[in-house]
Amino acid sequence: MTSSLPRKFAALTALVLGVLMLLMGGGHLYAVTGDALAQDRPLDYRLVSLITTGGLLVLPGIVGLVCLKWLWQGRSWAYGMCILSGSALMVYLMLLLAIEERDPTRVGSELELAAAVVAIFVAVMAGTWLYLKIQARRSR
Repeated sequence: MTSSLPRKFAALTALVLGVLMLLMGGGHLYAVTGDALAQDRPLDYRLVSLITTGGLLVLPGIVGLVCLKWLWQGRSWAYGMCILSGSALMVYLMLLLAIEERDPTRVGSELELAAAVVAIFVAVMAGTWLYLKIQARRSR
């Protein structure tokens, strides 16, 4: 396997999953704000929390798409940015999954899908970063 293949795979993964995370976050924001405007309720803690969730879903997608060029080039900092943004979202989603298990709501399957997408994103970025580090040590 050439050393450029994992970099290209990671960049393509960032592209596909980044767009998917943007769509999930955008869909979430659209649904939440649309529902809030239809109810004509004032801004409250629950609504702000739901809007924040949409923003958190969008963030790793934006980071992945912005860093595409540098992921393709194998820049360590770009992988680090993707890993950090994805890991932050992963921790948040794990907390929501724990709450969902204790007190089920109607968003279980969507939450599981989002967690799976983010887990794949983080795993590919971390795996590629680790592979590049090992290759760099071997070439010394």
